[in-house]
Amino acid sequence: MIEQAFKGRRNYRIWSLALLVVAAGGVYASALQSADGFVHTGMGNNAIWGLYHAQLPFLASIAAASLAILVPGTLQKHSFLASLAPLAAFLGATASAMSLLFIAADLGMQRRILTLLLNPSPGAPASWQVPLLLLFLALTLTVGWAQVGAMRKGVKPPVWIRSAVMVAIPAGIALPVISAFTLAVVPGSELWTSALLAPRLMASGVAAGAGIMLLMAVTAEQLAGFKAGEETLERLAAVGAWAGLVFLALTGLDAATAMLGNMTADTAALALLYGSSPFAVVSWFALFSGTLSTGLLLVPSLRRSFIAAASLGSLLALSVWLQSGLTLILAGQLRDASAAAGYAPAVPELLLTAGIWAGAVLLMTVLLKITASAQLEREGL
Repeated sequence: MIEQAFKGRRNYRIWSLALLVVAAGGVYASALQSADGFVHTGMGNNAIWGLYHAQLPFLASIAAASLAILVPGTLQKHSFLASLAPLAAFLGATASAMSLLFIAADLGMQRRILTLLLNPSPGAPASWQVPLLLLFLALTLTVGWAQVGAMRKGVKPPVWIRSAVMVAIPAGIALPVISAFTLAVVPGSELWTSALLAPRLMASGVAAGAGIMLLMAVTAEQLAGFKAGEETLERLAAVGAWAGLVFLALTGLDAATAMLGNMTADTAALALLYGSSPFAVVSWFALFSGTLSTGLLLVPSLRRSFIAAASLGSLLALSVWLQSGLTLILAGQLRDASAAAGYAPAVPELLLTAGIWAGAVLLMTVLLKITASAQLEREGL
């Protein structure tokens, strides 16, 4: 099946080459940072966690969210999500691989990631993160590949897939919980000490994951002939809409608790997000776009329009990335608006972040191409 990755139209080859160029820039930035450490980043006293760590809560929630499609698609005999199960597995594997790369980048020198495996500290949430990511990556990639192989041959997936998915369930659910605990144990950050942080990450992951899956499925259908089914995509859009609604409700509950309880520290953290700091524009855009996309996805006629559903799902995923990743991490470690101006990502930092994302998009493009080719080959049997 792997040979399908090297076949395709001119646009597919141009797209893949462009992603390779951006990924190569990330490799160059990684080499700089591996040699000299954080001197090539904008991190310092005002921001011990920068652009790299800002990706981790979002990616952990996306990895866990893939289970929302993968579990019913593999464990239920007649699930409307069965056709999307391979894509969900590949999305979980890609998010896990990205998390590992960003953890390595966040350690300054990438080889330090081995210390998390060789010198674990069971009492520290971060010590559980890398082993679970490796386990989840191996399970989801194996399950997705086996499903595509079975699809290509026109046979039922192997029975052992069910056992692999059962093992992946606790591992995947633990990922956003560990991310929340890793933040909660840091003293002095009111944005991270909420008991609702873990549920918020899980709900946001399902919303963003459904949005990304919509974009993947519609793109694969338009460009490669992949067919997920009209009912499947409509219900997937509904899953994203309701998960987005839950995420917004939990976010509102956190804010209401801080304001009605007259919690000075918590309201100061909210003021940093939505007041006069540099994060305000991004925070208000994320909140507005998340509310708008969620509301429109609740409209049945828009869910039945695949282009509209994919566009709104992408906007919802962007909103979640900003709220559960970028602003959560970068603003959460700051104490006032003046400190917010003390951090700006350096060029190598931006190159490495873009390179990891480009590599992930390239991997998903190849996996989508292989999945669509396997489905077309099965229909030709």
